[in-house]
Amino acid sequence: MSRMPMLTPQTASDKAVPTLENIRRQLGMLPNFFAGLAHHGGALNGYLQFERQLAADSRLSKAQHELIALAVANANGCHYCVSGHTLSARHAGINAEAAHQAQIGRAEGKEEQAILTFALAMLEAKGHVSDAVLDEARLAGLSDEMLVEITAWVGVNSFSNWINNLIRPVIDFPEVALV
Repeated sequence: MSRMPMLTPQTASDKAVPTLENIRRQLGMLPNFFAGLAHHGGALNGYLQFERQLAADSRLSKAQHELIALAVANANGCHYCVSGHTLSARHAGINAEAAHQAQIGRAEGKEEQAILTFALAMLEAKGHVSDAVLDEARLAGLSDEMLVEITAWVGVNSFSNWINNLIRPVIDFPEVALV
């Protein structure tokens, strides 16, 4: 059971209502993450704007976004996000085994592995990565532009993980275990 009520367009603040209605229209449902985040309309709208802008200006593929999301969600202990992003990863062409491996920071491709290694290092170091980690990421072919973007994806995913860890919404996707 969730630790906070799930809001709907009928119960949310005026700032959150249009956003919740739009999400429901686009997805055909209102995922509990958004229903919980709607307790603060600014947080809901800001999160979505940040994520949309990151995706619009991305040098990374949708699949790479999902690999980062899975690794970060698992590291942050977010069962809801691991479940939701496993489903999203499948839609981005990632099979179940690759999604499972991403949870533990492993990827098949060289670039994807470098991305996950850097993302998890950023998370673990709370942004204070060493020069050696930065040099390793650059040697693996990650540009400074990509490093900033990866850090942004770590941040936006951590925010959603923390909201879900706070609220503990009922998982409304096929459940996938943390590893």
